[in-house]
Amino acid sequence: MAFPEGGGRLADLGHGRLPAHPVVGKGRRLRQVGFRILGPVGVWADGRLVGPSTPQQRSVLAMLLLNVRQVVTTERLMRAVWGDEPPITARNAIHQYVSRLRRVLVPVPQAALVTAPPGYRLDVEPADVDLHRFRELVDLARKSVPSEADALFGQALRLWQGPPLANVSGDWLPAMFGQALTEERLAVVEEHVAVGLSLGTPIESLADLPMLISEHPLRERLTYLWMLSLLRDGRRAAALKAFRQARRRLVDELGVEPGIELQELHRRALSAEPAVEVWPYPMQAPADGTVHAPDTPPVPAELPAPPAFFAGRAAEIARVRTALTADRPAGPRVCHISGIGGIGKSALAVHVARGLVEHFPDGQLYVNLHGAIPQAGPVDPHIVLGRFLRSLGTADSAVPADLEEAAGRFRSLTDGKRVLIVLDNARDAAQVRPLLPGSATCAVLVTSRRMFTSLHDAVHVQLDVLDVGRGTDLLGGMVHDDRIAREPDAAAAVVRLCGGLPLALCLAAARLNGRPFWPVSVLAERLATARHRLDELRADDRAVRAVFQESYEDLRASPSGAEAARVFRYVGMLDGPDAGPTIVAAMTGLSEDRARDLLDTLVDAQLVESHAPDRYRLHDLLRLYARERAEAEDPAGRRAELVRRVLHCHLATARTAIKVLGANTGRRAGIGPRTLDHPGARLATGEDVHAWTDAEADNVLALVRTAAGPSTATLVVSLAATFTVLLYERGHWLKQLSLAQSALPAAAGTREILYEARIHGDLGWVQVCMGASEDGIAHLHRSLDAYRRAGEATMEAGLLDNLGVAYRTAGQPERAAEHHTLALRLNRELGDRWGEAVNLTHLGLVHQAAGRYDEAVELHTRSIELLGELGMPSDRLRAFIHRAEAYRRAGRFEEAVEHYRQAMAAHRKLGGSGDFGAAEISWGLGLVLYELGRVDEARQAWRRSITLLGKLGLITHAERLTAEQEEPPPTPRVIVRQR
Repeated sequence: MAFPEGGGRLADLGHGRLPAHPVVGKGRRLRQVGFRILGPVGVWADGRLVGPSTPQQRSVLAMLLLNVRQVVTTERLMRAVWGDEPPITARNAIHQYVSRLRRVLVPVPQAALVTAPPGYRLDVEPADVDLHRFRELVDLARKSVPSEADALFGQALRLWQGPPLANVSGDWLPAMFGQALTEERLAVVEEHVAVGLSLGTPIESLADLPMLISEHPLRERLTYLWMLSLLRDGRRAAALKAFRQARRRLVDELGVEPGIELQELHRRALSAEPAVEVWPYPMQAPADGTVHAPDTPPVPAELPAPPAFFAGRAAEIARVRTALTADRPAGPRVCHISGIGGIGKSALAVHVARGLVEHFPDGQLYVNLHGAIPQAGPVDPHIVLGRFLRSLGTADSAVPADLEEAAGRFRSLTDGKRVLIVLDNARDAAQVRPLLPGSATCAVLVTSRRMFTSLHDAVHVQLDVLDVGRGTDLLGGMVHDDRIAREPDAAAAVVRLCGGLPLALCLAAARLNGRPFWPVSVLAERLATARHRLDELRADDRAVRAVFQESYEDLRASPSGAEAARVFRYVGMLDGPDAGPTIVAAMTGLSEDRARDLLDTLVDAQLVESHAPDRYRLHDLLRLYARERAEAEDPAGRRAELVRRVLHCHLATARTAIKVLGANTGRRAGIGPRTLDHPGARLATGEDVHAWTDAEADNVLALVRTAAGPSTATLVVSLAATFTVLLYERGHWLKQLSLAQSALPAAAGTREILYEARIHGDLGWVQVCMGASEDGIAHLHRSLDAYRRAGEATMEAGLLDNLGVAYRTAGQPERAAEHHTLALRLNRELGDRWGEAVNLTHLGLVHQAAGRYDEAVELHTRSIELLGELGMPSDRLRAFIHRAEAYRRAGRFEEAVEHYRQAMAAHRKLGGSGDFGAAEISWGLGLVLYELGRVDEARQAWRRSITLLGKLGLITHAERLTAEQEEPPPTPRVIVRQR
């Protein structure tokens, strides 16, 4: 905005020196201003500037001057200097700034800067501060007759020395107060011009008014006053042109027609009627004879500057825009944006709000409620209402002292008006509710880290992290050169290491901008070190760690905060992708219900995410922060104990799962502790087992990879050997392979032959299932030799049988039959009827492969009967599937269909539906249906099988394409190996 100098009525806006004793009414005088914030901030004594010398000190002084004779907390002063992300040293720095300010104030004896916990208070006469002097003069003008009001308005405006708060540090103070002060000044300019016109001011003294209109084209009252002056000067054509220009701007930018006052003046101009009124009249004369300025509330435009670059939120932008502009029968439109710290809530809110200005021509109100800064505490809604009311034209003295009355006044002032209210960084719904207007013409945009579910009528938009594509777009837009485009792989790595968190990406971009000769790959390499990643993600006084610390301290200050903070640290120590209440209960010693409540508390605090029922996960950067807090607050011995508790809990649950499935446990009892410290999760059905296996598979894998040590190796191997049975049942063979490979070093570390034998046997078996027969046979032989040396005959029989399967899949049927026969003989000697049943069905597969289908059916049938007697439904189902396939190969299609359907029913009864067993049964059923001419049913069965195999990662892309092109399709290799 221009601050014109020189002659003319609008020179009152300029920088002219103040008279030493400006006259106020008849015989009244005011002291020379000693403190200025309406322009450059400073302290004046004896006509000269005495300080402060630094922008930071000026920010502290400005905050104190805005709140003269009121206590300003240290936290508010910190925000005044550094905004919402003060450095760790901020509190000490504020103490130093205050000390230096006291030295600056020595030449001003009427001022006292006193310590007043929890902050400081500046005791000066309000009249010694230009802002308060300005308001005093304006209040006096509004109570005076026009001739005296004209002089008082002029004196008030001459106090302005430029844009308010012009030389403070950062942009927080100008954003919070500068726009509102500028709007306050503009309203006074309009009143001053109106009073002058009522006194017959010549148009020559208003020569700068068109420039002011060009700077504020949507302030209709300025155009009204200019048109009125032109009409009174007889320049009717110029007045009509001014109206056309104003109307075009309003229609083009806001989509609205001019207001009734401007339209009425236009009508008078067209009809050549006398134009005598000043919006609509210059002064109101009450019964006591006091003359007041007309009621012309300003149009607030308080939105902060938009982000320099914004990308990656197209869907969210559309959702928020729709929520704020959709028609409602009653009540304001409310949209609530939530998400973890640094996710970009405020940036999205300001970006959308800036794009909706034309929808809300009556004003845009903005406030940062500071709900995420526990040291400062949230802003009192009553204080916010006072700000809003003043922004809407209410005098300080007229702001109600009662919260409910102030809220009612706010609803009255916004009723029927199109006003957008942005409530940024809210603490809770209770802070927000008093600030809601009542009119359906208004809209409210709320941001917070917590989700306010009690705002029932709000549209809730929860922000997630950016994927690699959108994150790279954002990074590329913020880096000042083309390095992101030149190094796409390194850029993608940076996005992944930042976890797609917009704040982290902004700081990464700042690092690159400050190091123009760094390749992006250098930053990616530095971020790859997890321990130092949070150190890298900082720039100047902004840091990801500081944002997380706000949320963590806020959590600790809440009810049950200490318990919830402990759960946050403990979950952060886990290496798996997520956790459930059972594991948290095992770690903390709490009940599962209490653990679940605390996890939900963390969800509300946006420190963890609940991505599925009873599943909770941390953002990667939050996990690093949680581990930092654990290292700082929890002794190393406790952290080691937590790992042991998790191992006990998972192992107990895995043992329960095997029992529920009815799988044989005799061959699993040889290793691991017999008693465990935790009972594990409660599992009652096959569905429970499969759901738990699917949910915990990646967590168990991560635990086995990272938890092995001298004191935990036996637990790690025991868990791997038990959990592998469950992975096999689900067809998660890739994970089973990774599990066995990860457990091998731990098995070697136990120096126990049975532990090494178990893992070599498990690894060999899954390699056979995956088609790596040669490697699998080698590991199976190592396991067999170890069991023989240990004298474990039961396990020796199992390994002989597994080697028979391996030789059959390797195309060596004679060696396969030899090993199965040896295993059968040994099991019968041992009296192991379960082992005997498994040997029988595997011998049946050897006959099946050789085309001896009747012999195969007989062996499968004997196995089915024996397993039925033993109560082993899972193994019996495998034999049932093999018999169905034997019937198909023998051309007994009707019997094969019936057997496959019975197998599917039994499989579902065991809780299976989305695993390898279902895929295998569906494929075999499809082949039989195709032979019977029921082609459509066959295709459906094959598609179902291919989908399941794809989810398990057990079918190649080439196999999938071939299956879609050929009919009947070739059987996937993973299924062939099971037959």
